[in-house]
Formats: sequence, C-alpha cells, structure tokens
Amino acid sequence: MKTANKINYALVLLPILLVILGIFDEQFFFYFLVSLVPLGIFQVIIAIGYSSKFGKNLHYRIYTYGVMFFFSLAITAQFWWDYLEPYGGLFYALPTILAIYFSIILHDKSKEL
Repeated sequence: MKTANKINYALVLLPILLVILGIFDEQFFFYFLVSLVPLGIFQVIIAIGYSSKFGKNLHYRIYTYGVMFFFSLAITAQFWWDYLEPYGGLFYALPTILAIYFSIILHDKSKEL
C-alpha cells in the first residue's frame, strides 16, 4: 500500500508540474491532459486491486461510483452532449477531482497500515 501511495504521489505531481509550466508555454497544457491518462489507469487498477480490502468503505464506494458515472457519460457522450455542454467544464474536471479524491483515500489507508 505504501509503494502504491508513493507511485501515486509521483503520478499526481507530474500533472501539477505541467499545469504550472503551462502558464509559461501553452503546449504543456496538452501534456497535462495526456499525463492524466496513466494516472487514471494506475488509480483504477489500484482501486480494483484493493476492492477486497476496503470495498465497504464509504469513500471508496463514492470514488467507485464517480468513476462508473464518468465512464458511462464518456461512453454515451454523443447522446448526452446536448445536456452536458453547459456543464462541460465539470465533465472535463471530473477525472481530476476523482484523482485527487482517490489520492486522499490512498494516503489515509496507507497511514493505517
């Protein structure tokens, strides 16, 4: 768990660094978006792996439902986009919110062990 937490810190710090660099050069905003993909994949794999350990935890369940909600919207985005367009910023911010939320969960659980 502690190793997963350290890897997660590195994967979370990379997008933060790229956003800061994006202030000076807009190309880094693209790299920021690309860097969220490995972070999301890592977090989903870790969440699936640890589902037996803290599957009944309320925060873990909120994260799981949030991920399912995001992917169900992303898969059916063409159908829902007319309704989502006014809230497009929230739709695109949801992966970042979920990543931060899971990082907090992982940090708390690694302190317990």
